[in-house]
Amino acid sequence: MVLPVVMILATCKSHTNDQSSPYNTIPSLDELSAFWVSTDTVEMEPSIRNFRGQALLNRDMTSISWFVSAPFSGGYHSGTLRINGKTPKVNSWRWQPYQGLRKGSHDNLEILSSTRMLFDKDAIMWEVEITNKDTIAREISPELDLIGFVSKFGGDWQWWYPYPSMSGTVTNRNEEVENIREHLGEQVFEKEGLSWELVNGKPMLQKVLMKWPSDEEIMNSAKFTTSVENNVIYIRDTESEAITSFSVVTAPDQISPKKCGATVSWKFRMEPGATRKIRYLMSYGDNHEIIKQNVLEWSAGFEGYFRGIKDSWEEKWKSIFQPGNSFISGCFPVLETGDLSARKVYYTSPLTMLYMTNTNLPQHSKVFLTGGPRWGASITFFWDITLWSTLWAVVDPVMMKEHISSWILIDPSKYYGMDNFGGKGVGNGYSANYWALFQMIRDYIAVTGDYAFLDETIGNGTVLQHLDDYAMNWERISLYGTEGCTDDIYKLADFGDDEWNLLECVPTYKHIVPSFNIGYAWMMREAAKLHLHRGERQKADSLNTLATEMIGRILKLYAGNGVWNSLYPGNKTIQVRHCLDFAFFGKYIPDDIPAAIKSEMLEFLYNELITDHWMRAQSLSDPAADKSDRADHGPFGAFDGWPVDIMDALTQMGYPEKALNFYHAVEPVTNEGIWAQAHELWGENKTNKKALVRIAERDWCNRESSSGVAFAQTMLKDFFGFYPDLNGTVIKPPKDFTFDGRMHHVYYRNEYYTIEYKSGKPVMIRERNRKQ
Repeated sequence: MVLPVVMILATCKSHTNDQSSPYNTIPSLDELSAFWVSTDTVEMEPSIRNFRGQALLNRDMTSISWFVSAPFSGGYHSGTLRINGKTPKVNSWRWQPYQGLRKGSHDNLEILSSTRMLFDKDAIMWEVEITNKDTIAREISPELDLIGFVSKFGGDWQWWYPYPSMSGTVTNRNEEVENIREHLGEQVFEKEGLSWELVNGKPMLQKVLMKWPSDEEIMNSAKFTTSVENNVIYIRDTESEAITSFSVVTAPDQISPKKCGATVSWKFRMEPGATRKIRYLMSYGDNHEIIKQNVLEWSAGFEGYFRGIKDSWEEKWKSIFQPGNSFISGCFPVLETGDLSARKVYYTSPLTMLYMTNTNLPQHSKVFLTGGPRWGASITFFWDITLWSTLWAVVDPVMMKEHISSWILIDPSKYYGMDNFGGKGVGNGYSANYWALFQMIRDYIAVTGDYAFLDETIGNGTVLQHLDDYAMNWERISLYGTEGCTDDIYKLADFGDDEWNLLECVPTYKHIVPSFNIGYAWMMREAAKLHLHRGERQKADSLNTLATEMIGRILKLYAGNGVWNSLYPGNKTIQVRHCLDFAFFGKYIPDDIPAAIKSEMLEFLYNELITDHWMRAQSLSDPAADKSDRADHGPFGAFDGWPVDIMDALTQMGYPEKALNFYHAVEPVTNEGIWAQAHELWGENKTNKKALVRIAERDWCNRESSSGVAFAQTMLKDFFGFYPDLNGTVIKPPKDFTFDGRMHHVYYRNEYYTIEYKSGKPVMIRERNRKQ
């Protein structure tokens, strides 16, 4: 059975107007690339990726760290460039999808380096330009260390993936690599400080004397052996099958092999204004003959391959907006608008999705990674990808069904996601997991109309039985009836005494909290729709009654002034001034919020959380603010998923214009690159609305993260009203709002539609000759 499709106005018309191609409105990759940014104002270095591997650039001119391409990962760094014995440092850099650029200078020499991963191949390529800015000719002696500290690892990978070190395989994230990165080219090898250590799976700061090896020690590690064939250096790991190679395309004057690589050197005479280029590449694998063949081919055609990387990225970028493309089963909707700020925010999202795609992990042909490069090289978090699950169903419904079918087999009480390398659940049991899995399955069905999926058996039950199980999990974790929990209000989910199951860094946000209790109430209402669709009215009525009763109890957690309490056993309440409760109230039960409370919630949001160009996840006035300082969930920044949650909440609460204003306000943060795990508030105004904003590096944040893809979903759902319901309604018009633009190629139930505003309401217009 398929529910009837209910659309506003002209939803079943064919689009007959002749108009210019919407593809002309899609920005190029250069338009979406980051600006040049100064290293003294930016904390997180640019990354490079190529659908197989990833790495972070360092603050010298050539080296990379946190290289990983499962099953291979690298320790320390790949080697620095020295000129006349000194290591030039970066003064500015630029992230682009296909490369990381670094600028630096040294003794009247200007240096520009580009680092690129060969498109969908196991190779990294460098081109370094050195220009003599002096008025006289110069003799220079560049030296380049080439370090292949790479190993191969099997088994199950965690968020903290394995990498090699001088002392063996490492998974915990201590500060050794970061200290080396900070002091590249310096004779500093120890200091006292705070080091992150994983204690029972949780990162904790420990005061220690931190030591790290010199580059000379790394290059002479007995773990590796090196051989040289012509200008190609091969480094073999004696403890695994890994082989790393460097091909020095710009022929060196000398190659000095070590155990774990080599130092190559040149002597150049440079006239005033002259430029010399140094080109080289790195490859990796476990088969010497294949590596050798590839390296010879890529070296011989270096310039063509190097330039072709950008062309391949542009081709892939354009393809994801075209119905019937070979990469994704749907397509990414095309936004046509003259609103340039909204356009930039929107298109940064499909670029984030594309950049986070990995096609080289064994569990699925294609995955959207959650983070990286320092963490999660093979991991997808349920929570993060749920933030754009409606859009995912539009973009790639076939992939979505495949993934959620495998995730249903993972116990949500134990794991927050999946390792796409080993195939098992990873991490701990987030309280969000039940809501996240339910939301994804629900959105997949609402968009595709694949109700037959509900009757498919996966694991120990049908999909519908799993949905019922997720929705009713609150009963299993409720403490009602136990000592200190006998009042009626305790008939709510209690998420336990470990804050790491919720917001991790906010020590007071635990036990009974509003957010995910709202999630359970919403799940029961949505499950009721599915049972009603099957003619099971009694079951549906029971679920709706339970949901209404639960919402009544949740509203009793109101602390006043727009914020909410956590409830502990023994009737103990603690006020929590966090964005998460606002988001869930607004997104899932906006019509259940009393008008006076809604008004006070809005005042709280704008007085304590929203800044000029970003937001803080937690109010500075929260009682636990001084104990919660993390860039993603604390008072000095926000997880990139929080602004989109707030925009959705604002729209559903009846304030779409405020949501769009916020959408415009965050546009400047995209000047540093695509969406990240978190953006932090910093500078002398970090405690007020004028705070500066940048990608967060502290607290082991990821350079980029998939949650930001949800900014495109905000445009689709909140500003174009594409809000598919299980009852068959598709368009949910924003209140007293219009958006100047069109959304093309929106996939819905085997057809593609254009959404545009007519007479003040969004309408869906079927596109001719566009079928799934």
